[in-house]
Amino acid sequence: MMIKNITSAEKSAYKKAAKWLIRNYNAIKLMDPESVHTFQNSTNFIQGFVYRCLKFSAREDLNVNYDWNGIGAHKYITLAALEMNDAKKKASFIKEHVVCKNIYFKDIIKELKKELPDEDKIYNILLKYYFTALITKEEDKKLDEKGLRRVMCVGEEWDKESLFVRYETTGIQLMENPHYVLR
Repeated sequence: MMIKNITSAEKSAYKKAAKWLIRNYNAIKLMDPESVHTFQNSTNFIQGFVYRCLKFSAREDLNVNYDWNGIGAHKYITLAALEMNDAKKKASFIKEHVVCKNIYFKDIIKELKKELPDEDKIYNILLKYYFTALITKEEDKKLDEKGLRRVMCVGEEWDKESLFVRYETTGIQLMENPHYVLR
């Protein structure tokens, strides 16, 4: 069973990202109230905000390039994906949220909707659930075949603690990414 270790760099970047996420959400509410609906109902939209907040936080606080398209932004990787990277075959990667983003982004949105969002609560959600892995297209198909694209477990409720359950169920073996920039 894999365990997620949290680094001090992650703590720093995610703390500032939570603050910026609240600030950006409040700015949208003031400037363009119609966009709030999109923010609250689109996991892709909020994913972009979270990513940009992390990217700028990592650059400002840690002088680190947290680039979604680069190998270093992803905390985990499979051996096959690492070998593809070493062979310069990056087109075969799938960037996968280890914990289904539709699950925890709802909690972030719920907190942002509050009159006074709790920065620590958003920080803790991000720190616990927002991490990604690079896997191959073939490995990604295993998630679809088992019905695990948007859920953590099939036929039962997820315990919110087994962060790697989808991968364990499908036999996809993740390892810590040696190129991860938030070490």
